[in-house]
Amino acid sequence: MRQDQYTYHQLVKLRKLLGYKSIMIISEASVGDALLMMQLHERSIMELCRDDYTQEQLKDWLNQSTLEKYQVRLEKHRSYIAERDGKMIGYVRWNPETNELCSIFVDPACVRQGIATDLMNTAYKDARKHGVKELWLDASNTAVPFYEAIGWDTIKLSMHGSLEGVRMTKRLSHGKVEI
Repeated sequence: MRQDQYTYHQLVKLRKLLGYKSIMIISEASVGDALLMMQLHERSIMELCRDDYTQEQLKDWLNQSTLEKYQVRLEKHRSYIAERDGKMIGYVRWNPETNELCSIFVDPACVRQGIATDLMNTAYKDARKHGVKELWLDASNTAVPFYEAIGWDTIKLSMHGSLEGVRMTKRLSHGKVEI
C-alpha cells in the first residue's frame, strides 16, 4: 500500500481508525498556500526569534515580505508544506536557479517535533532530483544551532537587511538521506 495513492483525508481517517491521533503530510505548495505561509512565517519570527533580535529588527524582517512576493516566490521556487489535521505547521522553500534554501519555518507550537528535519529531507531529495550538489542559505542567529546540528557548514557572517546572520552551505550526497 503506497501513501500517495490516498487523499489526505483518507489517511487521516485511516490513522484515526487505527488509534493514531494525527498524521503529518508533506506536499508541494501552491500559490493558494501563500497567505497561510506568510502568517506562519510571521508567527514563527515573532515568537521564536525575539531573543536574538530587537522588535524593530523583527518588524523590518517581516516588512520585507508581502502576499504578492509570496505568490511570486511560489511560482518560481520549489516549496513544500507540512500539514497536520488540515493545519499548516511548517514549510520549506528553495530556489532552483541559485540553489539557495530560502526559508524554512515551523509553527511555534510545533517546534522540536521533527517537522523541520522532515521538511529539510524533502528539500534535499527534491534538490538532488534537480541535480543540485550543494545548497546555501543565510541563517538567522536563531536558526544557526539547528543548521549546525543537521550538518550545515558555516562560511561567513552575513547581513540580510538589518539582520545579522550566518552564510552556510550543505553538500548533498546523492542517494542517501542527509539527516
